[in-house]
Amino acid sequence: MLLLCPILKAQETITNPDRMWTVPAVYTLDEPVTWYFDFASATQVKDGEQLYLWIWAPTNPTGTPIPITYSGDRIWSIRFTPTEFFGMTVEELFANTEAFYFLIRDLDATKLTGTLSLPKTDYIKNFVESGKQMDFAPSDFQLGGTLSILFNANLVEGFLPAPSTVHMHGGLNDWSALQEFQAWIPEIREKTAFRHLGNGIYKKDIVPQDYFNVTEEFEMENVVFLAVKYNGNDATPDWAGASPDYKIIAPGVPEPLPPVLSFFPLKISIHDLLTITRDNNLRGQRLTYTITGGSKTISGELEGAMTRQRAYIHIAKEFSGMDISSLHIQIKDQNGLMIYDEDMPLVPVDNPEKN
Repeated sequence: MLLLCPILKAQETITNPDRMWTVPAVYTLDEPVTWYFDFASATQVKDGEQLYLWIWAPTNPTGTPIPITYSGDRIWSIRFTPTEFFGMTVEELFANTEAFYFLIRDLDATKLTGTLSLPKTDYIKNFVESGKQMDFAPSDFQLGGTLSILFNANLVEGFLPAPSTVHMHGGLNDWSALQEFQAWIPEIREKTAFRHLGNGIYKKDIVPQDYFNVTEEFEMENVVFLAVKYNGNDATPDWAGASPDYKIIAPGVPEPLPPVLSFFPLKISIHDLLTITRDNNLRGQRLTYTITGGSKTISGELEGAMTRQRAYIHIAKEFSGMDISSLHIQIKDQNGLMIYDEDMPLVPVDNPEKN
């Protein structure tokens, strides 16, 4: 009788993935996306073993287990376009369920995980409602991983109506490693182009290491960039507009202290020595000043390092004998960024000859 009994295969639970993520981190449901599953702790799964995706929500498009690819380092993945994969529109996908529900198994279902899910996130709607000009994901992006950047051209003066293209002019670590937007080079135009998602919303997916052409030993502290409007005019291949500068601090790097500009004394006269100090400057930032009083203009550099730069101006020497009531002070960095551009009144002083 024992010989006649069917041999039943024991079912074994696979430890759920240590982590799951998508590349890109920000994706619309009508564009290709790769799902990754890290089974580093799942001792039930052998390196390189063929695993399958069994999905039931929003639907199972094939009715069969779907093979996923071994990517090495105990990571499996599957790449697809949700609208094509499920045969549903974006609207239908969002209306169906709040997440994708599935499990991962072997072909015979003798090994299988518990129920897993990945959210269906309307990143674009959330971004628009946030009121931000720029946002990014994931928060824990790495030098060799994908970083998704969103840009809302509706919130930057001069970008609408929508230009022919929007491009990224950026760098790492306060512009120390550059990828410029060079409109006259077709390959650079293509590399730096944002994807227009419609209604003035743009997205750019980059791997910082590849995009900025640095080695894996590069110690990334931040990503800086601005969005450039380009009208596609080959006759005049130049920028038609630009956003403000944006900075994304790399994970694990403390937020830098904000720059602080100060003058001493706070009230000056024609007889004073003026001290200009700026603390917490950007990496590599070099500052210059221009001071105009009446018909005379002087200029110079602030001396020092990133933490503090300073200049001393002998007002009495430079503007002696001039009948002026104020000084106009401009401070710029080496890229022409205006840091200060204001009048500074001079405190009147007694004239001993009149007493």
